Amino acid sequence: MAVYKDKNKSTWYVSKRYTDWDGSKKRLFKRGFQTKREALEYELSFVSKISDNQKMLFKDFIPIYYEDLEKRVRKNTMITKKNIIEIKIRPYFDELRLCDITPKEVMRWQNQMLDGKKKNGKSYAGDTLIKMHAQLSAILNHACKYYGLRTNAAAQTGCFKVKTKKEQQFWTLDEYRKFVDAVSDKTLSYICFEVLFWCGLRLGELRALTKKDIDLVNKTIQIDKSLQIIEGETVITDPKTEMSIRTIDLPDFLCDELKNYMDHLYKVNEDDLLFPVSKSYLHHEMLRGCKLSGVKVIRIHDLRHSHITMLIENGYSAKDVGSRAGHSAERITFKYAHAYAEKGKEMANTLSDLERGEKL
Repeated sequence: MAVYKDKNKSTWYVSKRYTDWDGSKKRLFKRGFQTKREALEYELSFVSKISDNQKMLFKDFIPIYYEDLEKRVRKNTMITKKNIIEIKIRPYFDELRLCDITPKEVMRWQNQMLDGKKKNGKSYAGDTLIKMHAQLSAILNHACKYYGLRTNAAAQTGCFKVKTKKEQQFWTLDEYRKFVDAVSDKTLSYICFEVLFWCGLRLGELRALTKKDIDLVNKTIQIDKSLQIIEGETVITDPKTEMSIRTIDLPDFLCDELKNYMDHLYKVNEDDLLFPVSKSYLHHEMLRGCKLSGVKVIRIHDLRHSHITMLIENGYSAKDVGSRAGHSAERITFKYAHAYAEKGKEMANTLSDLERGEKL
């Protein structure tokens, strides 16, 4: 036992020398425990972390998991992870040792989540349940990969068998033209929607654009950052993925529109943001334009889906589309199966025409 009482402060502290995983000698020292029991529990928890990781309590592993990932993922991604873990996963698994998390326990947790309700009384959506399971599996996979856990019970159990959202919505070119004409009375709204639709940008990428990112001579836009609202603060972060860093070629008409827009801005420096809009502003403008034009309501992010679908329908490969959108070819093929299904029908018709000798 390495627990002692601080007679001057009437509190308890832990002082213990130990050998780290790499063989180096270290000392654990932590003070301020109100009771001897608290100090002992802390010591036992720490010892379990450095000796037999499989016997570590789930609640003791989570801080380690957070610390390992903190500098490896974007801050808003980490916030999302923590929200899922703290609210949906820890209440069930906290008091279990890692080695006691079996497929049976995971299945019981899944059943509990299937029966669970949100604050509004509705059941969790299929996509939400899948995200919960993916996060649990990520935690256990991390424990297997780096801390000696032998099996990932979540992977063995398999994901929830639930329905997910329907395929993402998108506008045809005709629908977009009707919409953008309806919002053309507001220059800022018009140019934002033009860039989103014709370049396939994410909203955060659009909001982070500065004057120096637009090259009107070479007709390109450089995407290398994203603007996010994190815990109420506006933050410029790295793009969503490494593939999101890209240079997008601009059509001539959009270059002309951007030049006209920037020429009318007052004293804009190279590092100033070009599109000072909030998500709520564009959402309001989206609803206004849909109401005036009569086209169906879609999300702002669906303009990106519309752009990608339009390119696929015009015969561009998944690799080329992915390069422009900041996705892998595999991701494009998976997410836009609906568009490629139509191309598949076209291919079949082409083959029929070839067989009949109608095309050479």
